[in-house]
Amino acid sequence: MPTASLNLDHVALARLAARHGVERLQVFGSAATGTHHQGSDVDFLVDFLPGREDLFEDYTRLQQELGTVVGRPVDLVIRRAVRNPYFRESAAASAQDVYVAQG
Repeated sequence: MPTASLNLDHVALARLAARHGVERLQVFGSAATGTHHQGSDVDFLVDFLPGREDLFEDYTRLQQELGTVVGRPVDLVIRRAVRNPYFRESAAASAQDVYVAQG
């Protein structure tokens, strides 16, 4: 799995995702395909659970804390906000689950 070379702490990512109301978190792009390099950022797609009261707060804190956990800059994309069909298709093609909420 290409994301293994990033040494992702899946336990820390799961705690972080649950704390911020994440339904699904995926890594995509170069980090998912194994083509990242030392200076690469990590691209994440996120779906939040329905009914979150402060989505902006969840989003900004999640992005900051993801950067701390992975030790690299993070681009965080809310899946439902993606309007460009080419970007959506490209991201989906390489996306790998990092966290999926249970039940």
